[in-house]
Amino acid sequence: MKILILTRNISSNGDKESNAYGRENISDALDIKRALGNVHDIKILPLGDDVYYQIRIEKPGVVFNLCDDGFRGDYNLEPHVAALLDILDVPYTGNNYFTLALCQNKARAKDILTFNNILTPKSQVFTASERKIDPELKYPLIVKPIREDGSVGIRERSVVNNEEQLKEEIDHVVNIHKQEALVEEYIDGREFTVSLIGNRRPIALPVAEIDFTGMPEHLPKIISYRAKWIKQSIAYKKSNTICPANIDEKMTKMIEETAKKCYKVFGCRGYARIDFRYREDEKKLYTLEVNPNPDLSETEDTVKSAIAAGMSYADLVLKIIEFAMEKRY
Repeated sequence: MKILILTRNISSNGDKESNAYGRENISDALDIKRALGNVHDIKILPLGDDVYYQIRIEKPGVVFNLCDDGFRGDYNLEPHVAALLDILDVPYTGNNYFTLALCQNKARAKDILTFNNILTPKSQVFTASERKIDPELKYPLIVKPIREDGSVGIRERSVVNNEEQLKEEIDHVVNIHKQEALVEEYIDGREFTVSLIGNRRPIALPVAEIDFTGMPEHLPKIISYRAKWIKQSIAYKKSNTICPANIDEKMTKMIEETAKKCYKVFGCRGYARIDFRYREDEKKLYTLEVNPNPDLSETEDTVKSAIAAGMSYADLVLKIIEFAMEKRY
């Protein structure tokens, strides 16, 4: 079978933080190509403006869609890659346009979670720092760009404790990242992440926990941009992933069932990752985010969870391709 690995355009000249941490590289595509070996006819194709015609010429049996930063490095156009593949009527891995678009706007995604009785932190959207804050929101708060992934726009100062800090962070998001700011209550607790694979009957891979126990007191216990990407930073070194998480069967079941509900509510297929915070004093699990296009590099959480489940990297890749070949209706 001919497999086309469609990846981000390495010639993009965008000026987002994402460029700084190497999201323009194709390491995940190279990892997948190595995992598939010589059994299939494999080609890596960087996403470009002529991709429609290139795919028609290549006539692949399946496309492995790794385009997580859209056309020309514009993250807003990430769902459009899947839409183009639908137009070409070619099987492709991962989620469709609708699911990618639903999850892209964090505020709208939280509305969907709330409507479906899935607990998520209280929040408010700001277009400018002058807007009055909802009195129901209680400090500490965390300020995020409304449309980003990979922790872009999240820094140590994103967790705020007063109005002055809040205004500073809202201005930072609005002026630097050129989008609305999502302000939500900061959940001080354990952070878990669950990767799922499959279509109508998703399989939850082992729950992973982000271990912040060694994080210095002056740094918030969050996956900031530095914690995720800057390997020489203290935040990176002190936010390790433990998989499987050291939790009992009851908590495991609660997290897995909530993750599967999120997966189905957003119409996910192929694979996705759901992030949670658990507040011990309330005994409540809060859904932070549904990521319908998580990184599949060998060093990332989804792959770590698959390995913890007894799968090899090649097993995971082949499973994802198998799910892509199933009918979408």
